[in-house]
Amino acid sequence: MVNYISSALRGALVSGLALCSVQAQAGDTPQSTIENLFKAMYAGNGAAVRSAFVEDATLDRATKEGGLRRSGFSGWADWVDTQQAGDADERIFGLKVQEFGSLATVWAPFKLWYKGDLVSCGVNTFTLTKIDTDWKIIHGIDRHHDGDCTDFNP
Repeated sequence: MVNYISSALRGALVSGLALCSVQAQAGDTPQSTIENLFKAMYAGNGAAVRSAFVEDATLDRATKEGGLRRSGFSGWADWVDTQQAGDADERIFGLKVQEFGSLATVWAPFKLWYKGDLVSCGVNTFTLTKIDTDWKIIHGIDRHHDGDCTDFNP
């Protein structure tokens, strides 16, 4: 009986891990959408960046002076298209995802390397909505850290 229960638990665990793996590969979670966005940036693939957000998605920056600089994702995607693979390497870590039905937010601290040099760090926050089976970004905002990025960990 113990062997049967142990086997059943192992099977359930393996099935659950396999399901999680498929979801992450398919990009059908808020977190995988954000991870795929930055993989596309690293690859210099503006088309893949564009596929992560709705057409009129907004992208803002909270400034250290307390202001707000408004723009959109399309200009950023155009810039990504001009980069070689590996030039722009924005590494996200410590993601925090909150999800309710077809609405989600992702808090994504980052460190940005450009052509091998650590040039920036801070926090991105994304708002996503589920459209059909895909999670799409509808808004993003970031705030850059003013200090040394080497040990940055908000």
